[in-house]
Amino acid sequence: MFIRRIVFAAVALIFSTATQAQPYVDPVQVRYTYGFRNNNAAATPFTHLWMGSDLPIKLRDRTYQLLSPFYEVWHIDSAGSKDIVPSVKSLAFPVGFILPMRSPNWGLNVLPVIRFNGEKIFGKKTLQIGGAAFASWTRKPKQTFRFGLYVNTEFFRFFVMPLVGADWQIDEKNYVFGLLPGRLTWEHKLNSKLYYGATFRALTNSFRLQTGEYLRIDDNQLSAFLDYYVAKRICLTLEPGYGIMRKLRTGVEKGAYIANRNWGDGPFIKLSTSYRIRL
Repeated sequence: MFIRRIVFAAVALIFSTATQAQPYVDPVQVRYTYGFRNNNAAATPFTHLWMGSDLPIKLRDRTYQLLSPFYEVWHIDSAGSKDIVPSVKSLAFPVGFILPMRSPNWGLNVLPVIRFNGEKIFGKKTLQIGGAAFASWTRKPKQTFRFGLYVNTEFFRFFVMPLVGADWQIDEKNYVFGLLPGRLTWEHKLNSKLYYGATFRALTNSFRLQTGEYLRIDDNQLSAFLDYYVAKRICLTLEPGYGIMRKLRTGVEKGAYIANRNWGDGPFIKLSTSYRIRL
């Protein structure tokens, strides 16, 4: 019954001009990334596991709640050098609200986030509080633009980042969606089972180490992807790509960095599976 309610909410999203959304929602998704060795950097290869969900729930007309909990773990020193950085984890509880505004062409999205980031998830000083707020403007049917602000109590400083994005169905085969600097995707439909495209992701995160220091991770990922639907709502994704301007830095509380390690730019492969509802 709950899954049916999610399906109804997801389908209803497409009829709201103020909140025209990406072409699908993933109530369940698992992603595994393997970063290949860079001979000039000791901190490769690395692995990253991400598990999460997007659960839209209709509250009333043009008003939705979005539950997006996720868990992730980084194994950066998996190549053999075990003294670079330890494995770190994150457990986050974003709870978003998609709210109508007076004009039917405008919508407001508010997403507070509580997360625990660290070598031990519920260890000392691992709590971070942040969130995002952005407006959605529907210029015309199937073309929405977004702009707003993201803030978070990162361990290296209070982090503020402007947001710009789009949800644009260019034609029956092509769709552009995302919110920069987090993610922007172009998707092309081949047929009902195959989709391909390209994605950019920018990752910035910090984790509390047991020594009391923090680890800051930065990565910028350019990738191509192929989605294959083995069933109507079961999607498998192959996503090769390349990470650039990668950085691993450690520091003390809200202070200067005490170490800046060469993470090493290089290729990666991402594999994912999801229970996906296309809108």
